[in-house]
Amino acid sequence: MAKFAKGLRLVLKIVAVIIAVLVLVTIIVANSSYVQNKLVGMATDALSKELNTEVKIDRVKLNLLAMSASVEGIKLKDQQQRDMLKVGRIWGHMRVLALLRGEILLRRCEVDSVDAFLIKPHDGPANYQFLLDANKKNKKDKKDKDSTKHSAFKFDIKDAVVNGIHVKYNNADYELAQAFYNHWRGKHTITVHHLKLNWQKQTKKALVKWHLDSGTLTASIPDFSRKEERGKRNENNPIRVDIKGLELKSDCDLPRRNTGKPHHGAFDDRHFNLQADLGIDILHTGKDSLRLKLTNGCVKDTIAGIDLTELKSDVTVSGKHITLANAVVQQVTTRLEIPKGLILLPDKEKGTSLSYYADSIKGRVMLKDISQPFAPVLHKFSIPLNLSVSLDGNGDGMLFKDIHVNTDDNKLTINSMGMLRNLKDGHKLNLHFEVYEMKAKPGIKHKIINQFTVKKYMMTQIFAMGLIRYAGSFDILWKRQQFRGLLNTEKGDIDFNFELDGINKYVTGNVSTDSLKLGELFQLEKIGNIDCSASFKIDISKTRTAIMRKQKGGKLPIGHVDADVKKIGYRNINMKNIVANIESDGAIANGDVTLKGSLTDLVLQFSFTNTDEMHKMKIKPRLKFGHSDNKRKKR
Repeated sequence: MAKFAKGLRLVLKIVAVIIAVLVLVTIIVANSSYVQNKLVGMATDALSKELNTEVKIDRVKLNLLAMSASVEGIKLKDQQQRDMLKVGRIWGHMRVLALLRGEILLRRCEVDSVDAFLIKPHDGPANYQFLLDANKKNKKDKKDKDSTKHSAFKFDIKDAVVNGIHVKYNNADYELAQAFYNHWRGKHTITVHHLKLNWQKQTKKALVKWHLDSGTLTASIPDFSRKEERGKRNENNPIRVDIKGLELKSDCDLPRRNTGKPHHGAFDDRHFNLQADLGIDILHTGKDSLRLKLTNGCVKDTIAGIDLTELKSDVTVSGKHITLANAVVQQVTTRLEIPKGLILLPDKEKGTSLSYYADSIKGRVMLKDISQPFAPVLHKFSIPLNLSVSLDGNGDGMLFKDIHVNTDDNKLTINSMGMLRNLKDGHKLNLHFEVYEMKAKPGIKHKIINQFTVKKYMMTQIFAMGLIRYAGSFDILWKRQQFRGLLNTEKGDIDFNFELDGINKYVTGNVSTDSLKLGELFQLEKIGNIDCSASFKIDISKTRTAIMRKQKGGKLPIGHVDADVKKIGYRNINMKNIVANIESDGAIANGDVTLKGSLTDLVLQFSFTNTDEMHKMKIKPRLKFGHSDNKRKKR
């Protein structure tokens, strides 16, 4: 037995040596130049036949021990003989028996260094169109041929890695740093690192360069091809997409629009620097349909001041129709909820343009949240406002309907409608609002004014007005704002119409009243009700005001007022036919009141330095003889 065992061990050693020699010989043969050249020819023929174009390959390597193969230096030209595609290396783990049958059956794959040049002219076919045509033809041929005939390529990939892809498509550049694919336990997982896109867009004033970086994108896809997974695509088994570190940037090599203008918002669509994280569940996909749920999202641009901390919505796409439901937009302390919305995308065939609408938008708004991007003057406005509104619009404007705004204590309520026109031309842009009713109760007026870091004039008079109601309209135009309407107060009604000229830096306008308790407003006991109209022009230039303040100091606005008084009460006497003029240099306001007579005018000259202490003003009476109107009559 001992001799038999010893002999058996000797035989096994000899067999092992023979197997090792055979394997070694096989590896040597497989890596010989003859076999490699043969493999290059096989791969070239297979690719050329499959892609219907000329394909060149530098090298093919076969490793029988690892059951893997690699193809290096792949080049594919378009039909104009331009290099359309270059691939540095493709490595695959495959089944040898399938290769011997003339088939390439891949289980794992790696692709390195892909460079593509794609062109799609406006007036002709794309340079890759022949590949699409060949693919259609191959599909048709496969249907016509015997079902036993198959393509040389078969894929059953469980893992794949792609490194370094660059695609030039017309004027846009696409780059992909790395992507992974894995199929495990009924789940397809795709991870994409830094898919980048660069493109340019010419505007009226500048060439804007755009850059998009996907960050890290991960998609988890159930294997719906398996019998146990069929028909199970629902909210509990969706395609899950997570995006971390998405970036969208734009630059035009020009300063931001608010450079040197601290009171202008930082929002500038030529200078975006957005970062975003998004989570999406895809519930259904079809030929022209898509249903998904944006489960979470946040978008920030620290320079512009955009800070959306929460984004949610159910989205349904059917052709050119996009329906939103249960949408939420949260910006720090501002929250908007949109129960339903619809977006209609442009359709060239039907000749329709972009349009959209949303019903019953409700929200809790803190105006300071939009101060940095749009209105720095609101940076301290921390009074929460409750808002409801419906809107619809298109590419040129918006219509705001059923606007309602109120504070928590209802001391401020506003009901209005508005419209935004000429969105495509900033110089013709017009934001118009019709205010049906605004009501401000005592206490809220001071609270609102104190939200602004501006000089406060006539606060005593505003407090004395008590409950204020307003109905009217206003327009926001290119560097102009216009306001008009009727102000109803406990001290009387005031009609007004004024404009803020942002170019010349003046406020001009006129006001009128038929019964204003002027004496009570300015603490002038001898003055009663007034029926008058007045025009005014106030300087709001900071530069001009600063020069005057440096010279004279003062707390008054700079400008002048001209008033025509039809009737005013003075010591229980109604006085008529009065003209008043006030001229203020910022430190002292000088004025005169002229009571016109048939032959003689009574002129009262006065001055004051503080609107809260007008009862201390000094008045000097004088007579003016020979009224100019009577002189003209005598002539």
